[in-house]
Amino acid sequence: MSFEYDVVVVGARVAGAPTAMLLSRMGHRVLMVDRVALPSDTVSTHALLRSGVLQMERWGLRHSVPESGAPPIRNITLGFGEERIGFEVRLEHGIGELYAPRRHVLDGILLDAAVESGAEFLPETRMVDLLRADDGRVTGVEIETGNSRSQVSAKMVIGADGVWSRVAKLTGSSTLRHHDPTNAVHYAYFEGVDFEGFWFQFTPGVNAGIIPTNDGLACVFAGRPQRLMPAFSSDPEGEFLRLLRQAGMDLLDRVSAGSRVTPFRGTPGLPGFIRQAHGPGWALVGDAGYTKDPISAHGISDALRDAELCATAVDRALRLPAEEKEAMTDFQMVRDRLSSAMFTESQALAGFDWGPAEASQRMRAISDAVKEECALLSGLPVLPAPAMV
Repeated sequence: MSFEYDVVVVGARVAGAPTAMLLSRMGHRVLMVDRVALPSDTVSTHALLRSGVLQMERWGLRHSVPESGAPPIRNITLGFGEERIGFEVRLEHGIGELYAPRRHVLDGILLDAAVESGAEFLPETRMVDLLRADDGRVTGVEIETGNSRSQVSAKMVIGADGVWSRVAKLTGSSTLRHHDPTNAVHYAYFEGVDFEGFWFQFTPGVNAGIIPTNDGLACVFAGRPQRLMPAFSSDPEGEFLRLLRQAGMDLLDRVSAGSRVTPFRGTPGLPGFIRQAHGPGWALVGDAGYTKDPISAHGISDALRDAELCATAVDRALRLPAEEKEAMTDFQMVRDRLSSAMFTESQALAGFDWGPAEASQRMRAISDAVKEECALLSGLPVLPAPAMV
């Protein structure tokens, strides 16, 4: 059978775009489709933690983040009840600063890099269905742009289409681990907040903080048990300030010195799951295959990590078809090993059944998981360099 593309990637944000970029750099014909026009904002925690910055560095894209105006983050404050722990970001694996770019900025950097690598992109294009061979293997996609539908054949289809992934649904990907939504989170952008680093606050019944981002703005967020969501729906401003006050008056004072410049955004709660990551002719990456509560602020970094793990496995499967199952199984095994502790700790924190000491312990476990990720990523083979422009 003759295929129009080696790979079709459904979804072109922080999981799909780098997966497409890497596969294109490896010499494959890649098509990305996304149902919306990109780049654009989306609900997000913003934070690029050490493993995420490390990936941007390894791909030759790190410089684009500060060039976009996203401030370097060199200090972190962790609050546990009344205790405040401040520390500098240490230089490890060549990374001594973190970032938190707006999503339209980061998604744009990654999408541009994918297109520059040779991947094609169809915006405002919805994946309607999967194409299959007689034996059930996925062989492409049916897509819809405007009122026009067409079919595109591919050796591999990668679902990077988020929590409610249609690729996952159509393939029947099984759920390996799951937890129900428990944490309702909302945020808004403020100007004039005098705080230069990340602040993550854990006070019984509330998780809140400050994340500096582009244009001198700070993303200020507050989360609480999902059962308390109705209070926010009836009085967003008042409930948000009440949550910040509950988190800590020093946090509220910092935020109150500034002014809110955007409406509130957020979620009444997201499920957590780890799904089967592959099958004949298909794979899942990013939130499509692995989603945890955003309380860890590690979702973007996980997506960048798994983009490379998935792309490397797909590259091997395409070049050595007899090794496809082994390659994709290896991808899932590594993803699951690196994700297990983060998933467990995020679920526990999102349940709000903890005191300050336990929250501190669980954040240390998350830090240990990030260190393991960075050690693995630093030891991966050097990837093809971006094309010279």
